[in-house]
Amino acid sequence: MEEKLDSLNLAPVVIGKLLNIGGMLQRHGDRLLLPFNLNQQQFTIFFEIAKANKVRQKDIVNRLMLEKAHISKVVKKLQDMGLITVAASGEDKRSFWLLATEKGKQVINECMMIFEEWNKEWLSEIDDKQLALVIENLTLLQSVFKSKTDNKR
Repeated sequence: MEEKLDSLNLAPVVIGKLLNIGGMLQRHGDRLLLPFNLNQQQFTIFFEIAKANKVRQKDIVNRLMLEKAHISKVVKKLQDMGLITVAASGEDKRSFWLLATEKGKQVINECMMIFEEWNKEWLSEIDDKQLALVIENLTLLQSVFKSKTDNKR
């Protein structure tokens, strides 16, 4: 019983720390993306499209676990900015392929160079062993949280 009580007491601390870190990352990411007229969430969606080379919008919804309407708004913005194209899928008239344009690929590369520098700067004070443990623990949390959210859908 004692062990259960400890994890219950620690849960708000863990969640609070994750939310705090997420907020810091999002604020700083938004600042870095300002010259590109993108925010962190828009970039995340854009990055998934560029990384996949060719992907359906529903796959992005499932992968990022964001609302369909939100993804649709971002896709429209990215398309209006000339960063992606939307092409009809032959299999399903309601399904579309999302592809990064040449301009989009260039923007992704520029952003990635900025993010790589940022990552190095922010993580430079943590040694490789500690980072490996952080990744292991975050992966565990991600897996647990995903299973909980998958059960709610």
